[in-house]
Amino acid sequence: MFFGFNEEEKMVQKSVKDMLENHCSTEHVRQFMDNPTVSEKIKELFGQQGLLGIVEQDDEMITGVTYAILIAQEAGRALLPFPLLENMAGLYALKTCKQHDALIDEVEAGKTMLTIAWRPKEALAIKTTDGYSLSGVLEEVPFAADADKIIASVRFAGAGYTPSEEETVVVLDRNSDAISMRKRNGFDETYPIYDVTLHNYSLQESNVVQGIGMGVGHTLMEKVQQLGALLLASEMVGASERALYDTVAYTKERKQFGVVIGTFQALKHMAADMYLLVESAKSAVEYAAWALEAGDEEADLAVSIAKSYASKAAKKVTGDAIQMQGGIGFTWENDMHLFFKRATRSASLLGDTYEHNEKIAQVAIDRLS
Repeated sequence: MFFGFNEEEKMVQKSVKDMLENHCSTEHVRQFMDNPTVSEKIKELFGQQGLLGIVEQDDEMITGVTYAILIAQEAGRALLPFPLLENMAGLYALKTCKQHDALIDEVEAGKTMLTIAWRPKEALAIKTTDGYSLSGVLEEVPFAADADKIIASVRFAGAGYTPSEEETVVVLDRNSDAISMRKRNGFDETYPIYDVTLHNYSLQESNVVQGIGMGVGHTLMEKVQQLGALLLASEMVGASERALYDTVAYTKERKQFGVVIGTFQALKHMAADMYLLVESAKSAVEYAAWALEAGDEEADLAVSIAKSYASKAAKKVTGDAIQMQGGIGFTWENDMHLFFKRATRSASLLGDTYEHNEKIAQVAIDRLS
């Protein structure tokens, strides 16, 4: 059995890498940090190449995951300041429902941008005479100020017997007068987050994805979060690999007392350990992608392993990259802190190492019992 990537997958990855090298250098990233507005050029390029809607649900199978992890890996390598994860996962959610075709076309073409409220807080929809009225708070919504639509899982009162059963996935218009937002200070300046407050937002059934309550929304959001966790893991692989290779290149040029520091045994050992972490995380991500596409019964476990391992590895690798570069590694002008911040943010989103380890341990305990 062949476990590598085919020529088409390699071509897509190279195409994305070349595109981001030209249009998303660290200079572009730093410009975004000073003025956090998503580049129209980036939106246009992703739309032209048809990259955002590459993941689809085909009956019981998910397709396009392998392409998605390769794209996410390059996004992490470039520190892409764009809600790639949210648009890919959001389009996947929309494609499970047949009433959002027009929105799907606009997002895939790069004309409309999605984001996802990963952490809704007590957002509740109440039945009214002409639809539903939604009020509450969506916490830490990424790129909310630039997005056109927000996908969120909210509760519909009376649509189930438990809060989980009441969960319903809806599409919100960010420009509505019923929405206000407040920017929050985040650790990663390349990933701005906002608290979005909903004041009697008028919802219609046309805003609903799949169905109202009865566990439908909860099940859908679990699948979206599973896909998101895998893409985040792949993004961390790309960021940590870039940090490693840039640091190794630096150690081959930097001299101390007239000696190239890359010849020091201690730094060689650190680089070797970092390489092992990066390659192991990459293997875990690739296996999880295969498991999802193949419909393997342990796909959820594989995603948890990938997210847990990649989170720990990326934080370790990017932190060691700063250490290996010495005093210059701690300066604002050096790029290593950007990779460390990206890894730290990604590691905490959609389940940190401890949360996914808990799921892995539960599977192990169930098997033993």
